Amino acid sequence: MKTLRKNLLAAAVVAGVGLSTIALAGPWGGHGPMGGGGMGDCPMMGGYGPGMGRGPMGDGPGYRMERMRQFHAERMELLEARLKLKPDQQNAWKGFLAAQDVHHAEKMKMRQERRDRDATAMAHFEEQTQAMEQNLASMKALTKAAGDLYATLDPEQKQVMDKFFTDRPMRRMMRGADAPPAPPAPPAQ
Repeated sequence: MKTLRKNLLAAAVVAGVGLSTIALAGPWGGHGPMGGGGMGDCPMMGGYGPGMGRGPMGDGPGYRMERMRQFHAERMELLEARLKLKPDQQNAWKGFLAAQDVHHAEKMKMRQERRDRDATAMAHFEEQTQAMEQNLASMKALTKAAGDLYATLDPEQKQVMDKFFTDRPMRRMMRGADAPPAPPAPPAQ
């Protein structure tokens, strides 16, 4: 009986080691996603495999930035259409768009400057701090421009703008369908 138990245990160990070896080899031969050979052949992880273009999903950082700019422009066109701005509100709207453009350009510039830098840990933290300070400055200018626009809006337009910037379906989904909606923002002073 003991011999049978030992033989079954030995067979189980051999089978386990064999299956582990097969699982580790995987379809990428140990070089694919999380396989130890880098992510060079995985397009979803930013690889540069054959025929995969310059970056994730076959596009490079410049392409992604352009797509982000396009997405932002489309969102602002949508907001403008929903607000149904009156002629006397156009200057505030243009100021708001300009402040957003400056804010987004600053963020992109900071990302590009910080990309691929070889630095010490302290230099990394100093760069992070500087980037946050620059982001705060451009965000304050954007907030002022948003406040200037908001002051020109009638109550119905304010509700449209509030919903546009605070109603986030993805956040609701992450909280769960039965979670209460986010509380409304306090009124602007």
